[in-house]
Amino acid sequence: MKDFFFAPFKWNARSTRKEFWVSYAIQFVISIIIGTIELLALLPYTTVDTNGTGWTKPVSSITITFIIINVIVAILLIWLKLGLLGVAVRRLHDTNHEGWWILLYLVPFGWIFIIYFMILPTVEKPVRWGNYLFTK
Repeated sequence: MKDFFFAPFKWNARSTRKEFWVSYAIQFVISIIIGTIELLALLPYTTVDTNGTGWTKPVSSITITFIIINVIVAILLIWLKLGLLGVAVRRLHDTNHEGWWILLYLVPFGWIFIIYFMILPTVEKPVRWGNYLFTK
């Protein structure tokens, strides 16, 4: 689990189904929390257009605080996504697939195959990326 946060670029290893799905859930919850905090922090910088077109952000309201909050949020979200990418590649390795299969996300409906790979059981033999994780 610590590899999710502290070693997102550790590609040459294996991750279990549990590690992947727990990491995915943690990343999802943290992303929602960060998004909510960002929304609440940036809400004072928005106004309602009286013409009925919705929320607007006047150029005069963009301050250094606004920019700093957006940069911090972007860095945190990128780090979370890189962590999830790393654990997904390690999960693919655990099912004896190369990490390049993760590029299926770029193909329409390719995510369906990725989900299939993520729910496959662990290969209980040595693969190129390490031995079976639960040795007896």
